Amino acid sequence: MLEVLALTLGCVVLGYLTCREKDPELGREGRIFAAPRAEAHVAQTPGQAEIETLLGNTLRGIATGSIGEEKRVEIQRELMTLLERAGLGHPESRSNAAALIVQQMFDRAKLEITTSQLSARQRQAITAMGRELTRQISLLAVGASPGADAMTTTLPDGVLKLNWKHMGGFQYTEGGEIPADIRALDGRQVGVPGFILTMGDTENIREFILLESLWGCCFGAVPDVNQTILVRLGSGGPIDYTAAPVLVTGKLEVGEERQGGFVTSLYRVVDAKVAPLDAR
Repeated sequence: MLEVLALTLGCVVLGYLTCREKDPELGREGRIFAAPRAEAHVAQTPGQAEIETLLGNTLRGIATGSIGEEKRVEIQRELMTLLERAGLGHPESRSNAAALIVQQMFDRAKLEITTSQLSARQRQAITAMGRELTRQISLLAVGASPGADAMTTTLPDGVLKLNWKHMGGFQYTEGGEIPADIRALDGRQVGVPGFILTMGDTENIREFILLESLWGCCFGAVPDVNQTILVRLGSGGPIDYTAAPVLVTGKLEVGEERQGGFVTSLYRVVDAKVAPLDAR
């Protein structure tokens, strides 16, 4: 009997030590948004600061369940007012920009789990997402592209900047021919700005999908295989998810890669490095 009691007690202690949370802020509650360790801050006008505040408050409300679908029109109108106050765009472009951003936020919310109380990591991530959405709506309102091709980057000598429109500008069919000018890029050292789409993990990421725009798989049409890049990090260590744009550099591989009989990637950047991109 003593041996049974001792064994039971040992199992209880082992279970406690295994399952307890080392940091209450990093609990097992549903994570609404993942967060980066650090974000580059971009200077804003007073009007853009107001937009960021509204978007951040909206994201927090959606995450906690206090803002629902019934608020769509109200939030869209308020965004249009703030865009006008900031002197961005004209009535039609402001309306379109506000509608796209509001729809993205609510559509994204459908994929996430709401929680009554946000952790510090979630609050940090929502701040980052609000800043990125402010950048996007400002560009959309004046008719500019929010995608990565519009971002200026400085790359080392010998590193080629990839153009998303070029890489994804042909009709891809499985097993079909890849244009010769794109096949010729195989093995080149490249740099490409874009946005992270995780494959499940939000921390200690070593492999992810790079997209030309946040609209990617969270909103609108799903991009084709030749409109995404699989990124495999090198020895620089893992990263955490960020909604802000990043610059990926490394060696490009061109060609179909299959898993389980399916084409999982056409482009891969291997031995990759990832850095925050100051997307002014």
